[in-house]
Amino acid sequence: MKTNRAVIVQCRLSSTRLPGKALLDLGGKPVLAWVLNSMHKVRADRYFVATDKDSFEKIKPVCEQYGFECFAGSLEDVLKRFCDLLSTINVKTVIRATADNPFLFYEAASDSVKVFEEKNKGGNSCDYLTYSGLPHGSGVEIFSAKSLLKAALETDSAYDHEHVGPALYNHKDKYKCEFIEAPQSYFYPKIRTTIDTYSDFLRANLASEYFSKNIEDFSLNFVPSSKRIMEAFESDFVQTPVILAPSVKKGQGTGHLHRCLKTALNNNFFIYIPNDKTLEEADSIIEEYIKKGLKKNQIISKLPDETFSPVIVTDSFMLKKEQLSEFKNSKFIVSIDEGSSFDEYSDYLLDIIPSAGITRKPNNFNSSFIEKPVIVKNSQNDDFKNILVCLGGEDPANLTGKAVNACRKAFPAAKITAITSAAKDFDQVQNIAIEKSIPNLKEQLYKFDLVITHYGLTAYESAYAGCAVVLLPTSRLHRKLAEKYNFACISKKITEETLKIACKSENIHPQISKENQSGLLCDEIKLISSGKKNVCPVCETSPAKPDTVVSRNYTRTYRRCRNCGIIYMGFSSIKDKVYQKSYFFEEYKKQYGKTYEEDFESIKKQCLRRVEVIKSIFGITKKPSDCNVLDIGCAYGPFLAAASESSYNAFGTDISLDAVSYVQNTLHIPAVVSAFPEFNAMEDFGIMQFDAVTMWFVIEHFKNLGTVLKKVNSILKTGGIFAFSTPSGSGISAVTSMDNFCLNSPSDHFTIWEPKNAAKILRKFGFSVEKIVSTGHHPERFPAIKKSGAQRDSIQWKLTDQLSRRKKLGDTVEIYCKKI
Repeated sequence: MKTNRAVIVQCRLSSTRLPGKALLDLGGKPVLAWVLNSMHKVRADRYFVATDKDSFEKIKPVCEQYGFECFAGSLEDVLKRFCDLLSTINVKTVIRATADNPFLFYEAASDSVKVFEEKNKGGNSCDYLTYSGLPHGSGVEIFSAKSLLKAALETDSAYDHEHVGPALYNHKDKYKCEFIEAPQSYFYPKIRTTIDTYSDFLRANLASEYFSKNIEDFSLNFVPSSKRIMEAFESDFVQTPVILAPSVKKGQGTGHLHRCLKTALNNNFFIYIPNDKTLEEADSIIEEYIKKGLKKNQIISKLPDETFSPVIVTDSFMLKKEQLSEFKNSKFIVSIDEGSSFDEYSDYLLDIIPSAGITRKPNNFNSSFIEKPVIVKNSQNDDFKNILVCLGGEDPANLTGKAVNACRKAFPAAKITAITSAAKDFDQVQNIAIEKSIPNLKEQLYKFDLVITHYGLTAYESAYAGCAVVLLPTSRLHRKLAEKYNFACISKKITEETLKIACKSENIHPQISKENQSGLLCDEIKLISSGKKNVCPVCETSPAKPDTVVSRNYTRTYRRCRNCGIIYMGFSSIKDKVYQKSYFFEEYKKQYGKTYEEDFESIKKQCLRRVEVIKSIFGITKKPSDCNVLDIGCAYGPFLAAASESSYNAFGTDISLDAVSYVQNTLHIPAVVSAFPEFNAMEDFGIMQFDAVTMWFVIEHFKNLGTVLKKVNSILKTGGIFAFSTPSGSGISAVTSMDNFCLNSPSDHFTIWEPKNAAKILRKFGFSVEKIVSTGHHPERFPAIKKSGAQRDSIQWKLTDQLSRRKKLGDTVEIYCKKI
């Protein structure tokens, strides 16, 4: 059935930002092929690719393969190229797409051409139409061929001729052009699907990989629907690219590169290998993993820009300052076995192989991420008939020859295999085999009785395989590590005698953990990469130099702001909590041993005391009945009940519908469901400003605390009271162990307040501190009580309780201040 339509895909290979992008491989076929497959879903009489003469010969085979005619025209004057093509065919409606948009919404294209044709019925006319609000790179343009030919003759604008559509929509006085907001099912204006830059291409690679992993009948001819495209582009898989950055510097071994390649092999991780690498073996090692299934597109030589911020995972031995500059566009940085003085730049530290002389604490230390051999020795053999000398792909200390010669003299009957890129410093004689590499070495280790290596992955893998292991002092650091972790080692000169002594060591078979289950590093990185980096919630800015790390644990990193001094959660891999009924019941009970409702009267009792503190600060100048009090994060309303009983006019807000319903229907107190600071006091309660605003164990839940405190100031009368309670960073639990305090801190507490810093922080937002009350006193948490086991009614317990109150060592604190 004739349609009087033509699809024309605009294409050239001379892009300055990403040359040849239309022919780049994307998921096994050229980018252009994705475009052509999509546009074939749109009904038309003819399908063309309009290119320039220089690109024609390269593009034509792809066009023919995917059922498109190929037309060559002007390179620079794209408008002329289109018009020259249109002059050769008889067509009424043109559907224009571009060759750098592989993820077109073909359904939206079909819909929009129907709308265009409807608008040209019954004597009406429309010259140009497009849907607005589609992802950048998923839309097409529809226009009249006759109108474009006419417009081309009327314009001499360089911009109009460099493009196509502007010849029409830049002249709306002559042509009727419509930009129609796309239907809701296509409306995703913040998503970018085009390939204009290198970063876009990396994003597109992840999208194509997403389809291959999640579409059961995926094939090279698969054409994604708009729903599938958005599913991919909104997924963590695409939204959060992971880039592994191993060391590829000479002198730092090949273990870093091997570990990253293994981790990326069955995942969507990219591996950053800069062009200035000095590791000679890098290319051959990479080729080895490509043969195993690693995709070539996973190896990248430059990093994406700020439009596609990745999670950077460094495995670089020691970070350098210039690397940190390279990684400035990252979402956050994860570092494996990091040994530099720049570890504070790392949002998460993962130690797999222990390091010597490093006092900093990692977020996680887990040697099970060393991939253990499947095949292990049945029994230990100290006759050493088969010996492996393996110092990695390079031998910076030039020790391989010395080790082989020592082995030959100490064990003349043994067969010796040496892995080295060049035979140095020893004679090639019978029973000595020289190998540049041994494929899948980990699973070959069981064949050797003795492995001579340096401190690193091979040392641990050999121990797991049941081999005897002797480490060589390739550097002072390696010698310290070998000694620290109880490996047999030669600490100085490598000779027949020193080798024999090492082989008689009680540590010749290292006593290391030999769990059957290996942790999967790729899974751990996926888990960490789903986390979020936070800036200081008070200052709400990211400093050039990172804030000081206060504590690290498995899921979080805490920092102290260099500017305001507050302790805040700088990184978390835990998903944000939803404050529904389960939070106040199951989770509250988990923490306090009873549900929120069961604890209501106890909480209310504390609230009555807080009301009295507020009343005392107001003094006799304020009658409770004349005061409007707003409780933010009111939960099920214990403070509202206490304030109301004390004759204050109480109002509440909370983000939990269950909690607000309870306050409204059971306590009969005005309350609204609202996420502070978006709350509008006048709309919800008809009140511009309150006499008091309170937050009881709420303030620590805000990531945007600066914005919150500004909002509190705006809804509080001058002289009004702002009061809040929060866990104290100066309490006995934090003082005795900040690490344990942070570990036990709920995952939705983004700030830790210390009373000594409160006045400075609050002054910035127009408040002066009037009173600080230390609460939550727990003598049982003092080291002396823990040690003695003193009971609640003992003298020591009572004296400790008095000390806690006098020194203000309570684990929670209440801060009362006035708006200046």
